[in-house]
Amino acid sequence: MKVKIVGGGLTGILAAFEAHRLGARDIELYERFEKLGGVALPEERHGLELREGCIYFGPRSDPIRGLLETYGQSFVEFDNRFGSISPGDAGEPVRTIDFGGPAFACANASVTPLAGPSLADRIGAYPPEIAGPLTRYATWHLGFDLAEAHEAAAIPMAINRVFPLGADVAALADAKRADPLADELLAIPRAQWGHTNNLLASLPEGGFPTFLRRCEHALGQIGVKIRERNLVAPRHAIATHNKGEVLVWAANPTPLFKALDVRTPKLLPKSFATYVFAARWTGPRPFYVQNFTAEGACFRAYVYESAGRTLVTAECVKEADPTDLRYEVHRMLSGFGGDLALGEILCTTIKPRWIYHSVDAIRQLAQLRDAARDRLGATFVDGAWEPYAKAEKFAQVNAALAAALGVSKGRAAA
Repeated sequence: MKVKIVGGGLTGILAAFEAHRLGARDIELYERFEKLGGVALPEERHGLELREGCIYFGPRSDPIRGLLETYGQSFVEFDNRFGSISPGDAGEPVRTIDFGGPAFACANASVTPLAGPSLADRIGAYPPEIAGPLTRYATWHLGFDLAEAHEAAAIPMAINRVFPLGADVAALADAKRADPLADELLAIPRAQWGHTNNLLASLPEGGFPTFLRRCEHALGQIGVKIRERNLVAPRHAIATHNKGEVLVWAANPTPLFKALDVRTPKLLPKSFATYVFAARWTGPRPFYVQNFTAEGACFRAYVYESAGRTLVTAECVKEADPTDLRYEVHRMLSGFGGDLALGEILCTTIKPRWIYHSVDAIRQLAQLRDAARDRLGATFVDGAWEPYAKAEKFAQVNAALAAALGVSKGRAAA
């Protein structure tokens, strides 16, 4: 059976490898740009990889990494180190080591059921001591009405779990074990209750540009026909679809709404400014810190190495004054086990990121999926448009691919 994949980002690349693993041998991958990779492809200048964000893979047990290793990719494991700063007393932030979410002063670890599907509803499930600063942070980060954003926006914002500072840790751990909602909304830093599930992470050997070039080569080696600089028009793809072939839409689904006569939802675009500094840092690398103080412009600082040099990526909710930004990054990384010296700014980008779904978009994406399958049949596979996390996307696309190809569950999981 032929498999046609639209979108050459990481989702499309993984779908092509998975389709081959499941037995497909006539596979086409369409990408509108001249290179595969999508948002995972960083800019390269003077041999340096200038990342705009922080993308990791898991340890050996990670199914995504396992699939890529099957097709010749190599990864380097490292101790997964990170931290966060949250608002504290007298203007001094609270630093939390090995926890990437917010930590707010609150002795009350109780939560209430969500009243609805919005981010405002999710925040309203917390006690006031948490809901107040969480609302300030989300409003600072997003800049639009939290009632319009779907509660799933909490995941890319890293506010899906909150550590209530001052709560009894043993009682909090018991609550998380007993109550799925408490487990979903509340957190304990891993060192405080012995969890080790994220101690290790991995990155592609040689960096992301090398990794993506190797993926393209490996796809060619197994016979995948890569059609770069090829923008697939949704109406044409629908009109020419043969129900005997599988169509995977791993690209942005927005153009499909009009093509399938489904109302286009209200979208929530958010532009971020990213600055990459040359740096010296004596602490762990890679390393990142999330800023939940709702002060300044930078919400995440990410330290990594490229070509033997140390770089720091500062992700900002708006354009930042360079002098102010240097102070912010120093303040964020201070207290996390290293001395920092920032050099020149190597790269500045301002781009929209379509990672925050509105409540309306989640509703309409379900209708879009139904309309696509009504029109195109069971061989239409969506690119798991709603989830942000790679693992969830991967699992959903794989399950749909296996069903479309008529592969049994046992073989799909092998």
